[in-house]
Amino acid sequence: MSGASGFIGSHLSRFLTEKGYEVVPLSRQHFQPSASRQLADIVAGCDVVINLAGAPIIKRWSQSYKKELIHSRVQPTRALADAILHAGEKPALFISASAVGYYPAEGCFDEYNSRPGDSFLSEVCEQWEKEALRASGTVRTVITRFGIVLAKDGGAFGKLALPARLGVSAWFSPGDQYLCWIALTDLMRAIAFVIGTAEVEGVVNLVTPQLLTNKQFCLLVGEHYKAHIPFKIPGSLLKLAMGEAAVSLMEGQCVRPVLLMEKGFSFRVPDLQHFLLTLDK
Repeated sequence: MSGASGFIGSHLSRFLTEKGYEVVPLSRQHFQPSASRQLADIVAGCDVVINLAGAPIIKRWSQSYKKELIHSRVQPTRALADAILHAGEKPALFISASAVGYYPAEGCFDEYNSRPGDSFLSEVCEQWEKEALRASGTVRTVITRFGIVLAKDGGAFGKLALPARLGVSAWFSPGDQYLCWIALTDLMRAIAFVIGTAEVEGVVNLVTPQLLTNKQFCLLVGEHYKAHIPFKIPGSLLKLAMGEAAVSLMEGQCVRPVLLMEKGFSFRVPDLQHFLLTLDK
């Protein structure tokens, strides 16, 4: 697993270990050109390769950081695909992360109705996925497009809920953009489901079935924390604080997890109301 020390990777490593898997974490050293043979040998000894590498999106994008966003995803993915292609004994499955940022901000999409947008994030996802798909003719390859991953012990939720904890239901302008998310518990279960379901291949959207706009999401969080002051965060303020990265909050994608549900996956946290209830447990 690449990215095993990150927020999602560390939780997923524990989850899979508890299920009886042995998780082999990959470090940056494994992705150096001089380590290509070693990486191929590691891959040859594994049943599943999971790629979660990538620098955080929610950060001000300088030109150098935009290059880092692409490089931190493309280079490890390319190295893993090469390792799979050159491994003496092939793994059964390659799971490579991507994001719902692949899709346009206009329209609703699923795995059967899919096209890339024209934003910088779409470009990042396209390059990221292209490298992973190089392995698809050799091993079963699954591209998991993540929504925002929510958990009560870290990740994005703490930042999204901070205004509500201070008494303000604050949403990002314009407010009608969709906010696709998935509970960390369901994301981990979905990855285990993909591992155990041989007919799952290609793109899989890892988002909840519930469709919420940014405003609806933030108002529900505000209700949970008894925040009574509604407030729209102006786009000009977001752009001042985050620069070009503000587009990742001001635009959103309408995405449905059709393939998961078709194959029989059942969400334990199917909507935001269920997730908010887990915060009190």
